[in-house]
Amino acid sequence: MTPTVTLPRKGVTPDARLAALIRTIHLAPDGTYGVPKINAELRDDGERINHKRVARLMRAAGLAGLRLRRNHCTTTAFPPPRGRGPHRPRP
Repeated sequence: MTPTVTLPRKGVTPDARLAALIRTIHLAPDGTYGVPKINAELRDDGERINHKRVARLMRAAGLAGLRLRRNHCTTTAFPPPRGRGPHRPRP
């Protein structure tokens, strides 16, 4: 039994076809989808694809998901403790 060799097709490469799919999925919700959601959408559509490949194709196309940042409070509303503190001199 001889191994079968798959020759590359002329025309669109698989990466170019996937990049076009990724671009349409990414732009549909105003460019908010990142790698996990795009990977899930492609798998729902029947594509067998790895998240690393989706990330590589998104980087190559200059696409990135929306990053939501939390507001971290760095100060507290409590008064400073009585006694020595950074604002009180030594007795």
